[in-house]
Amino acid sequence: MPRSHRPTMVLPAPPLTVADLDEFGLEDPRFELIDGMCLIRAWPTPLETRVTKRLVRLLIEATPSHMRVHTRGVSLRVEPRSEIVPDIIVAAAADDDRPRRITDLPLLVVEVAEINNRRYDQTLKFDVYRDRGVPSYWLVDPGTPSIDAYDLVSGTYVRAGSAVGSQGLTVTSPVACTIIPASLIDPPQPE
Repeated sequence: MPRSHRPTMVLPAPPLTVADLDEFGLEDPRFELIDGMCLIRAWPTPLETRVTKRLVRLLIEATPSHMRVHTRGVSLRVEPRSEIVPDIIVAAAADDDRPRRITDLPLLVVEVAEINNRRYDQTLKFDVYRDRGVPSYWLVDPGTPSIDAYDLVSGTYVRAGSAVGSQGLTVTSPVACTIIPASLIDPPQPE
């Protein structure tokens, strides 16, 4: 039986730095670095992609001109040994409208927690965003479907609101909008 030829990559021993990843030219949005440990996320599922695209459209429509919405592929530099690639970032507008990396504090980070990354998004990334001081964090679960919005208050994330199914979640900061989790999965049915 012929042997499978899969691509291989050799990385230096941990702890790694963001500079190490840059040196290797790793621009794959699945690579993340947390405290020097390199993690490779699974490719997004079709459902995760659909939910992310619909939420991006909603956020772009609601975002004022002094903010930008960035999707997966734009990383967030947390510190020299940590860089994460959220599903969606809302940040202050900058001179570079298509950055590869955001180093300033974003206003909002959104993770779409599918079955293959749910625990990672709900625990480790939640802690990293809180410790970095990200003011707002939304966690969307397409399986339910649901959304939980958190605001940073005195160094702790406090649930600002949540919605399940056809319930609406209205938020005012950092972007004023209403999210209906079910409409992120399937378009609304005509009445």
